Amino acid sequence: NIAIMLNSSNDVTPLDPTGTGIPASTQGMAMSMFQRFKDSAIGTSVAGFRKKIRSWATDFASPTQFNRPGDELTTRVRTNLAYFKGNYGIIAGGVVVFSILTNPFLLFSLIILSALWAYLLFVRPKQEDGSLAPLTLGGKTLSSFEQKAALGAITFVTMMITSLSTTIFWALGVSVFFIGLHASFHKTDTHEVDAEEFGAIPQDAPPV
Repeated sequence: NIAIMLNSSNDVTPLDPTGTGIPASTQGMAMSMFQRFKDSAIGTSVAGFRKKIRSWATDFASPTQFNRPGDELTTRVRTNLAYFKGNYGIIAGGVVVFSILTNPFLLFSLIILSALWAYLLFVRPKQEDGSLAPLTLGGKTLSSFEQKAALGAITFVTMMITSLSTTIFWALGVSVFFIGLHASFHKTDTHEVDAEEFGAIPQDAPPV
């Protein structure tokens, strides 16, 4: 009996080795998708974007950092746009997200579309050259380009039905107004922006 009990216990595969209550297969799939996202161009961009966010309390929104602009208004706006581009990006994104959250039908549509794009780009099998594996629907085989084009068409139609473009343009308009106001009144004497951020050639760059 003891031997039987030991053998039975050895045959059991732990469904949750981490103790989180999530099956190991699901955890593995989630980690794989996260790693793919982290290594992708989008993941790299997000990591770089985080480094450009300035302090909200002591710099961006500090009352002592504001005054009326003078003759240097154009220079001040350009400098602040370069210096606070991370913060401005978060504000613009926040306004867009708020606009979407207040429209349940639009929110539901975006969740479905995001899930479809995530499945297509991160879950669907890929070939050796990195393109999507062919997909057969109704007797027709769709190539990698055709799969993306089809989902792109579905996304476009959904945008028209849900007025997503109108919502985004309204949100961007509000964001531009706030960003322009902030960039005009925030002082620039307490921060510096490298000339490279305006597209200038670095001084140590080799001659062309």
